[in-house]
Amino acid sequence: MILTERDNDTIDLLLKHEHKRIAAQLKFIKEEPSEIPYELLNRGIALVDRLSRLRDEVSGRIAITLCAILWIYRNSEWTGLKDFLMVVLSRIGFPPSTLMIDDLYDRKKNQYSSFNSLFDQFATTCYHLKHEVVIAPKVFLLTEFQMDIWAKIEECPLLGISAPTSAGKSYILLLKCIEMLLKKPGNVVYIVPTLSLVSQVSLDFRHLLRDFELHEYEILTSFYERPETGKAVYVLTQEKAIAAFSQQDHPFKNLRLLIVDEIQNIERVADEDDQRAKILYDTLIELRHTCQPDRTVISGPRIDAIGELGATIFGAPSDEVETKGSPVVNFTYSVSKICNSYYLKQYTDIRTTPASLAISYNEALDGHGGVQYRKKFYKYLSHIVKSLGPSSYNIIFSPTANQARKTAVALAEATDIDSACIESLIEYLERTVHPQYDLCNTLPKGIAYHHGRTPLHVRRAIERAIRDKMIRNVVCTTTLMQGVNLPAQTVIIRNPYLYVSSRFGTPKLTNYEIANLRGRAGRLLQDFIGRTYVLDENSFEETIEQEELFSESTKELHPGYRDKFSENEEDILTSLFESTPPLPENKEYSFLLTYIRQIALKYQDEGLPRLHTVGIEISPFDYKRIQVTLSDLRVDNQVCFKNRYWDPFDLDRLYRQSKKLLIPTSISDAKIVDKLMRIIIFMANNFPVYSKRYFRVDNEKFLLSSCINAEHWLKERPLHKILDSDFYDTSEKIERTINLLQNAISFGLPMLLKPLYDIWKEEAMFLRFIEMGAFRPFTRRMIELNIPRETAIMLSDQFFDDTEFDEGSVDDHIRRVLKQVAPELSFWDQIQVESVL
Repeated sequence: MILTERDNDTIDLLLKHEHKRIAAQLKFIKEEPSEIPYELLNRGIALVDRLSRLRDEVSGRIAITLCAILWIYRNSEWTGLKDFLMVVLSRIGFPPSTLMIDDLYDRKKNQYSSFNSLFDQFATTCYHLKHEVVIAPKVFLLTEFQMDIWAKIEECPLLGISAPTSAGKSYILLLKCIEMLLKKPGNVVYIVPTLSLVSQVSLDFRHLLRDFELHEYEILTSFYERPETGKAVYVLTQEKAIAAFSQQDHPFKNLRLLIVDEIQNIERVADEDDQRAKILYDTLIELRHTCQPDRTVISGPRIDAIGELGATIFGAPSDEVETKGSPVVNFTYSVSKICNSYYLKQYTDIRTTPASLAISYNEALDGHGGVQYRKKFYKYLSHIVKSLGPSSYNIIFSPTANQARKTAVALAEATDIDSACIESLIEYLERTVHPQYDLCNTLPKGIAYHHGRTPLHVRRAIERAIRDKMIRNVVCTTTLMQGVNLPAQTVIIRNPYLYVSSRFGTPKLTNYEIANLRGRAGRLLQDFIGRTYVLDENSFEETIEQEELFSESTKELHPGYRDKFSENEEDILTSLFESTPPLPENKEYSFLLTYIRQIALKYQDEGLPRLHTVGIEISPFDYKRIQVTLSDLRVDNQVCFKNRYWDPFDLDRLYRQSKKLLIPTSISDAKIVDKLMRIIIFMANNFPVYSKRYFRVDNEKFLLSSCINAEHWLKERPLHKILDSDFYDTSEKIERTINLLQNAISFGLPMLLKPLYDIWKEEAMFLRFIEMGAFRPFTRRMIELNIPRETAIMLSDQFFDDTEFDEGSVDDHIRRVLKQVAPELSFWDQIQVESVL
């Protein structure tokens, strides 16, 4: 593609028009931009027409950017523009985007309104025919990128997909699952990183399964074998997926399709502190050795050589589909201070250098710069949000969960206009959490916060309210980068810091992570343009090279333990030969000691090739020496296999030292709190590495309150009743206890105590009760079906009698009862159960 000087001038003029419009909207300049001149319109149309006939991706990106500007800032007199863009968008491979520019499109009949030109109508129809797929009687219109995925999955048993967030890869994968299940029954495993994504993907699957009358398929969010049907869609976090291998050596059978989304999360697998990356990587390696899916797909945003990545992980030939293009055009606007002057810069992927516009009205910019979140910054942020207007739906990035809450509160205090249609949600949160819960104070202003510590039923309600446009502004943490679909036109980022007060070694967002955040701006098939506003460009310049600032950064992943093992090989082998357990002194590589010992113990002589698979090159002679060190273990091998992130020598020591401990096993046990405190103190004193990892004990007062709350939690005391005391008189106390219950108690405590129960009380369900926050069979089964704990407890109390529990028909019984009682439930309670019905 060669652009003439006139072409570049046309592009620059249209970009400048968008730039000035945004500066005026933000009240950074007093000049009101004029409309696009008719002569510039003609030049733009001519250039777009020529570029759309070329087949390279750069031409396509320029064409869709100019199309977006022309359409967004169109004059009502440009009656022929719609037909022209319908043809162009179809020609460059984005035919679904034509739905956005046909205001009279009939979604029920899938029928466009009439064209002014019969020729344009024929041309558009021809392009659409090449981008349609038929599943059963239904026809789906796809982008060219989605068509490539569709074809490649047919051809390739192992496929990698790399694309920006808004390219539509998740949608096409769901459609392909349905098509494959219609052709041949079987199971699907879909691995995602967060509970919010579990809920989102489960609900999307539920709708499609219903549309195609695949009623016999179950959607399961934890491993639960259904041999009587062999028809299940597992939507699992990596933790749930790897837990399946503790139950069975080959848990996933008759697998039609394995999908691993957000694969970039394995990047830090060799970092000693990133447990989740290790769990994801280990899950994939287990899947490689134990199941043979008909098709395997890994996907993630902007990953270089993702096909090679798939081949490395799964040890099989692979192919890839990659695009940098998207139907949503992304602009990044940043405020930069040079000397005493401020500038609004415009970044776009069709220009290598940013355009700069002087800010003449800068009274709101007193909050520019700095790290602390104080009144001046909140005033600055509030100015930006208000300037975007009531029709803008915004995501505001926050470095921490606590700061997300504080930012939402500050924005709400600065907002004068109340949000309509939100009263029922506030009443729901007051009823199920606490009247002083800060979301109850921010929601009246159309503002919410969202992070990993938010209770699942609250998170689900907030996400639905955002999708239904009840909430205009949501403050998020890095959960936003994990593919959570919170549709918004705008993302606002202050700086790259993941902290509120500066500390040495505190992490910052990488350019790749910033690119993924920016990719959340703009909703597929709803927005032509997504915009990111960076409030302090100077802070990014400190951490990112200027020429790379706000670029469409990509990442090449090299999973495995090769580099970490090579760097520490001598120390690792010495520790293995001398039976040295994980210690604070060997923290940098101690996880590899555990990994190697677990492999050697479980797979014996077959373990050496497995180690080589992940980059750990040990000689046969040294491997034999390691096996010999494990021969004197007294702890049962099965206990080791069920606790793969505990070192076998520590498990053996736990077996030898814990015989006299009194371990609670039932909700009717006496002195549950005292027993929990004693065993937690025992673990902290004798196994500090694991105590710090899973359930850190800072002081006796914290331990006592934690154990009291753990007893309430496992005995199904609803959250609102746990928080119903005079102690909870501030939002900080409420949030602190919610975080304790959601993370430390329901996840950390069971992980810490699991080996103890596997050794002495293998059949006890006590830890499972703590993990789920439930002990009654119907409550637990509803939680396993992805109904949030608080909703499941309410339903059990009102509609289920555990004397009727029948393991064989429990799921059918739950669905039958829920369908009957659903009309009696509040709208927000119905939201919690819709993925089951």
